Amino acid sequence: MQDLAQVFGGPLALTSAKLSSQASSLKVEEFQDLWPHFSLVIDGGPIGDGQSPKCRLGSTVVDLSVPGKFGIIRPGCALESITAILQKYGLLPDLDPAPETPEE
Repeated sequence: MQDLAQVFGGPLALTSAKLSSQASSLKVEEFQDLWPHFSLVIDGGPIGDGQSPKCRLGSTVVDLSVPGKFGIIRPGCALESITAILQKYGLLPDLDPAPETPEE
């Protein structure tokens, strides 16, 4: 993806290809009806084993805004592997709860 962004000369917007009422797609064939709306579809292979309900949780979203720590915003299907990688590189889980927004 980095090579593609470099050739393109700018950022790429990457997201799940599905309608909001549908489950997350695990294979490109699952959203074939949307292909005519896209300029490009890149098939990087199935997500996970391509069948596990856990894979349909969507992307794991991580907050890296605190140096040396990480927070999980949304667990998603890759929670365990992402957590292991972050810890392998010395990042610690940020267990402090997010500050509450004052009510107006």
